[in-house]
Amino acid sequence: MIKIAICDDDIELTSQLEIIIKNFARSQNIHIETNIFFNGKSFMEYIENQHMLYDLIFLDIEMKGASGMETARWIRERNKIVIIIFVTHYTEYAIEAYEVHPFQFIVKPLNEEKVCSYFKQAYEIITVDGFYYEYKYKKDYYRVLINDIMYFESKMRIIYIYLKDGTKRQYYDKLDLIQKSLENTKADFWRIHKSILVNSRYIIIKSFNYIELPGGKKLSISEARRKEINEIYIQKIVKHMEK
Repeated sequence: MIKIAICDDDIELTSQLEIIIKNFARSQNIHIETNIFFNGKSFMEYIENQHMLYDLIFLDIEMKGASGMETARWIRERNKIVIIIFVTHYTEYAIEAYEVHPFQFIVKPLNEEKVCSYFKQAYEIITVDGFYYEYKYKKDYYRVLINDIMYFESKMRIIYIYLKDGTKRQYYDKLDLIQKSLENTKADFWRIHKSILVNSRYIIIKSFNYIELPGGKKLSISEARRKEINEIYIQKIVKHMEK
């Protein structure tokens, strides 16, 4: 499931953009969920209150009140990886917008072919990192996007997969084997406890003895793993600063 936000104070345009995206997604068998916002303030409040993580954001630059640039800066402080596509009447904002690393610009009025092209490119980036995690439960085989997995938890030989949409899957496996298989992907999972493996992209707060995920979910870091997790966290910060 790809989570998409459209934020624009032009009601007619937001409706048109949503229809284009939904029709194209349906034609490509891509599962999406869209949320519409008509100003930057309500958009930021929703993200803050719901701890929402979007995969793709279509954002109008010239909104009244909190502009698209202000909104994008606020978003980037909290989410470095979400793909932002600016929607604008003018291209003169390109230089200023560089600081928030937009993926593309869509110039109004909307060009359906370009909207579909940019959405397809964004979708390929969103799904390329982890591909799918595959597992078997009873006689059936399942797969889920690795980037949709918040964490794995092991209890009495049962593995629970907690997804970003709030759902939970289960099957029989060993966490050590899961951790080993994920080493072959670009996904960054941290073993914070002998029974918990967390996708680091969803860690909002990293404290001494716990981490916090969207929605306020807190998971304990075992005493035996605190030093290792702290070293991994420091390395991640250093790499980010070097970029």
